[in-house]
Amino acid sequence: MRIYLLRHGQTDWNKEWRLQGHCDIPLNQNGIEQVKATCAKLGSLGGQIDAIVASPLGRARTSAELAAEALGYPKDKILLDPDLIERGFGEAEGTTKEERMERFREEKIPGIESEEDVCRRAERVLTRCREQYPGKTILLATHGAFLKALMAVAIGTSYSDRAVPIVNPGSLHLLEDKDGKFSLSFDVFS
Repeated sequence: MRIYLLRHGQTDWNKEWRLQGHCDIPLNQNGIEQVKATCAKLGSLGGQIDAIVASPLGRARTSAELAAEALGYPKDKILLDPDLIERGFGEAEGTTKEERMERFREEKIPGIESEEDVCRRAERVLTRCREQYPGKTILLATHGAFLKALMAVAIGTSYSDRAVPIVNPGSLHLLEDKDGKFSLSFDVFS
């Protein structure tokens, strides 16, 4: 099984370094171009995508639609999975790093989804992928912090492990399941 992991393209909040979380911020023009370029490269590999599954948030859903277009996959077959939604950042959503440092200092951010909870969602996603798509190639269109959790769970490390970086908007990564063990390739086209 091969699972391509697509982080949605850039939004204006990404550009401003604002936490988006569950806020439904659309792609900007640069984000649209990022996803188109990434998926055109993926399409040039000639492989078939058996399923595209996306977060229900608009920036990921639009990225999935752009991927479907580039890959010749029917847009009406894209599945939405609420478990692929971005990590909830509670009261920090919409804030810049500077605003968070001033407002929350060293305190826990009220309402933030715990690392354990986001990793449990990631584990559910990987389990469903294995059950529903054995031996298939799928593409998941989702978000940076959720991808960090998904990658950490897949390779058996913690969310806070620096070996699993936050990934760039519009980037593509690959998880391959061989004999029940995942291997991970960061930035397939870098």
